[in-house]
Amino acid sequence: MEGVALYALLLIAICTGWLLGRSASRSIKFPPRQTRDIFHEYFAGLNYLLNDEPDEAIDTFIKALEVNGETVETHLALGALLRRRGKVDKAIKVHQALLARSGLEASLADAARLQLAKDYISAGLLDRAERLLKELAQGKPEGKREALPLLVSIYQLEKEWHRAITCTKELLSHLSYRRSSEWNARMVHYHCEIAEGLLVEGQLGEARQQLRRGGGFQRHHLRASLLTARVEHESGNFNAAIRECRRIAEHSPAFLTQVVDVLAASYSELGREGELIKFLDGFLDKQADPVALQLISRLIAETDGADRAIQYVRRHLAAQPSLAAVARLLEIEVETNQFDPAMLSDIEKIREVLLAHLAKQLGFQCGYCGYEARQLYWLCPGCHRWDSIQPKLEKGR
Repeated sequence: MEGVALYALLLIAICTGWLLGRSASRSIKFPPRQTRDIFHEYFAGLNYLLNDEPDEAIDTFIKALEVNGETVETHLALGALLRRRGKVDKAIKVHQALLARSGLEASLADAARLQLAKDYISAGLLDRAERLLKELAQGKPEGKREALPLLVSIYQLEKEWHRAITCTKELLSHLSYRRSSEWNARMVHYHCEIAEGLLVEGQLGEARQQLRRGGGFQRHHLRASLLTARVEHESGNFNAAIRECRRIAEHSPAFLTQVVDVLAASYSELGREGELIKFLDGFLDKQADPVALQLISRLIAETDGADRAIQYVRRHLAAQPSLAAVARLLEIEVETNQFDPAMLSDIEKIREVLLAHLAKQLGFQCGYCGYEARQLYWLCPGCHRWDSIQPKLEKGR
């Protein structure tokens, strides 16, 4: 039977609300409801529940739980419970009924608005939620602190980065948020989102400015560093791009793959391919990286010949065995040696199997919810956390 625990809690809420209401009625006069009417609805709800008609049961239980000065918080809890159980339309009904009640205490009305805004967000009615949250943000400080994070979440969903920055700045002005590494990192991401769009449009100066603003909230943030390397390369500042890439290799080596093309192009523009080979060789001694191995073996083949490239990959394979090294070695062997057609076909098939197996192992994974992806996401699509996705390394390393 669906949601038995939910309905049990509903029954408890009804009984609690009725008892509180009865107790309060001794000192405060409310419009009377007959006890038999309440219990008639209670048993009608039970009947629906036993007949596996959950929606009708919920409607009856909500009706049975009379709204009065002592049961408002019970209604708030009930609505939140319904939302968490996926009954968003029922939760909206409960919270709207509370707000429609005349003479509701201001703090309880704000609490109902906040819960209703959460209902709307769950239902995808973001414009309605935004309207309610803006009202709360203009009210008491407590309501503002609760409304602003939800407003930020809405602007994040809608990719309204400038609005997200405005709300987050306001949040960071509060002592309880000021030193939050999570919220400071969010500010960096919002500026990076804007910078990425500007970079695509070729507005390099404006992109650099956005990255500097983001750096004011958290220095040397990884995403900002990756974007800075690209901005400097596109601007012709090749030495600056190289410095940024090498900083990434030192502090976040698993992410060098994201800018290895920028690194190679910058060295090439300066005519310093030999220095690039030396750097990549030292990097591969510490970090297994299929893309870096592919690049250095190609550079060695271009400068010193295929035989030297084969020797290098064999030496690397002996020191750090990996499927990526085996696949690259087979690739160079096929390109440079004359094989019997049948043997060549066999080698190609072996290489394809290796690459397919390697592709399953590599990629990216969220360290919080386990979401897996073939590309890097800064905001996890699964749990919606920033900076939780990391590159997956080849198993056995």
